[in-house]
Amino acid sequence: MRVDRQESFLGRAILAAILDGEAGRLVRRSWGAVIRPTNNLDALRLLSALAVIVGHSFTLTGLGAAPRVLGIPIHSLGLYAFFAISGYLIATSWAHNPALVPFLVNRTLRIFPALVIVVMVTVVLIGPVVSSLAPAQYFRDEMVYQYLLNLVLTAQYELPGVFDAGHRSTAVNGVLWTLGLEFVCYLVVAVIGLLLRTRSSWGYLVFGLIALTFALVPVASPALAWAGPAGTTWVFFAVGALLSRAPARSLNLRLAIGVVTLWVAITLLAPTVSLAAAWLALPYVLVVAGRASTPGVRRAARFGDLSYGLYLWGFLVQQLVIDWFGILPWSMNIAIVTATTAAIAALSWHLVEKRALSHKIHRVTTRPPGDPRTVSAVPV
Repeated sequence: MRVDRQESFLGRAILAAILDGEAGRLVRRSWGAVIRPTNNLDALRLLSALAVIVGHSFTLTGLGAAPRVLGIPIHSLGLYAFFAISGYLIATSWAHNPALVPFLVNRTLRIFPALVIVVMVTVVLIGPVVSSLAPAQYFRDEMVYQYLLNLVLTAQYELPGVFDAGHRSTAVNGVLWTLGLEFVCYLVVAVIGLLLRTRSSWGYLVFGLIALTFALVPVASPALAWAGPAGTTWVFFAVGALLSRAPARSLNLRLAIGVVTLWVAITLLAPTVSLAAAWLALPYVLVVAGRASTPGVRRAARFGDLSYGLYLWGFLVQQLVIDWFGILPWSMNIAIVTATTAAIAALSWHLVEKRALSHKIHRVTTRPPGDPRTVSAVPV
């Protein structure tokens, strides 16, 4: 009888993972099996990371304005896509394991190990090598130790003598500021989940409205200059989180095509509101496309989940390429940057991230039969 129950459970789990898997990553079960959900979300995360790299290849080299997609710079679109997908996945993760300690442990294991490596390698190895200062002078500068605040998600951009000549920007790694915003979203999901439980949709809606206020209301104080960019990205996260509570039947290809058509029309007719249209359209399209399972596309992470590593290292690698080779033709520049960053991202995944994630806390929860949100896989 026990074997029969285990086999039945295994069959249901595999079927649910195939039909409704939420993050293309390894999910450990209490009975020790490992299932890899099959969907397109890994591919979309990779494309988002590459979009950020492509956009920065223009802004950092000065070879021209970054390409725009429906009125939005491509690197900004990649960032917004990350937040939208993250909102959907993180809210789903909480729904499947609504326990504070496992949730925070898992989120910490995802964000910090790779972050620690990129910050420490930058400060200890790359900084003194490329700095215009002598190593002794470099390590005496307080900016070196201020840069370590990135380890606690307090954005710091510059190191002494690093990228201070021949660069359009002296920022060493201009993407790290977004990690603090992401972690705030994690905390918001936890608070909403603890306070509202089954009514979390209302919490995500309120968070989205607060974020919208940050994004739209101008601030006079320089100390609040972060509010606009933060609010903009948080809206995408909130909409993604709301979509995690939507019935599966409302997430369909036909409606997604209509949403894209309307988004394009709004951008063409009223370009000034293209971002407002994207707040709703982009998360919906990404969730519908991500939930699909397209042969070939769904295997984007078969060599590892490289998206976070690409995102963490892309800006820094671009700055190093400029430092070492100057301003190259765009095609040569992007080829070198992408290949180098991909190699580093692969090392980061296999040597750091994958090992850290093996310590994640997983728990399988079930919903009543017929619940459209039933998903057996715990994402991210």
